[in-house]
Amino acid sequence: MSTQTPLRTAIVGLRGMGLGHARTVRDLPEYQLVAGCDLKEELWDQFTKEFPGTHTYADYSKMLAQEKPEVVVIVTNSATHATLTIQAAESGVRGVYCEKPMATCLADGRSMVETCQRQGVALAVNHQRRLALVFQTLRRLMAEGAIGDVELIRASCAGDVLSDGTHLIDTVRHLAGDAEVKWVFGQVHRVPPDPKEPRGMGYDASGGWRYGHPIETGAMAVLEFATGLRAEIFTGSLQPKGLQYQDYQIFGKKGRFHRPSDGADPNLLIQTIDQEGWRPVNLDEGEGKTGSEKAMLTSYQLFAKMVWDVAPHPLSGISGLKDLEVVMAIYESSRLRDKVILPLQQPRYPLEILIEKGEM
Repeated sequence: MSTQTPLRTAIVGLRGMGLGHARTVRDLPEYQLVAGCDLKEELWDQFTKEFPGTHTYADYSKMLAQEKPEVVVIVTNSATHATLTIQAAESGVRGVYCEKPMATCLADGRSMVETCQRQGVALAVNHQRRLALVFQTLRRLMAEGAIGDVELIRASCAGDVLSDGTHLIDTVRHLAGDAEVKWVFGQVHRVPPDPKEPRGMGYDASGGWRYGHPIETGAMAVLEFATGLRAEIFTGSLQPKGLQYQDYQIFGKKGRFHRPSDGADPNLLIQTIDQEGWRPVNLDEGEGKTGSEKAMLTSYQLFAKMVWDVAPHPLSGISGLKDLEVVMAIYESSRLRDKVILPLQQPRYPLEILIEKGEM
């Protein structure tokens, strides 16, 4: 256990993932869970029963003023992330841990990073998948040359680019050694939603919206890194048939890797030119849980060090901003019908511009 005083922590957004974050915080000695905030009062009772001693609020400003949390965890609709992060940073918290995607436009993402840097506030964005043992193992083996020089990474998943594809992009960036992305070429399509259909706010897309922002039906993109490595991204209706959620294929000169899905067993396969057929890969040793739960625990442990010691964090706000820039570049490339060279100049959410102009 750390000799530091546990960080007073508040969770904002008390559904699904919000409860997952709260359970992670509760299980770590680095944190003291003190409060939860949600506009829906029917969620308060469940939260206080599961986390005794906490207080619940509908008023975010009131919670910040009365509880004086040192860490705020934001697990609300994506469109609210920037406003809540900036308010927390300006209120005097020491750290903000924000769910992905960090924002719904590049201008907001940049404001989040700039405000937190100015206020001396630690900022992390929850792209926790890169910390899972399967991706840590995969990155190590790629770096060691297990399949020779890597030429292409192909990743796909269900869902939209901003909500789900952001995980693909962050994980691909991790597998590429976090090299800078030089350019992005993307295409998206959107089936016009029925205006009578309610806007979806969660996992199921409805009315052409999710988590407070418009979404596309399907997307595809090519990225090129400064190293020359390329990556291909497919989401939604353009994900190849038969593939599962978060599928990764890595092609090298001497073989290839396949990470089939979150629930696949074995979770990582290798095929090399000197041996026929696919073979399972043993994951690197790890204590306790090996999936997303372990990754979340690891991320929060590192975040405490980021708050206390200004230590680096693999899910930093700067890394999250790079993910967001690639996401927005996919939409901007589709809008411009051209390759987009980074850094991206478009501050807005390009899909909104396409919809406003009646082009999608």
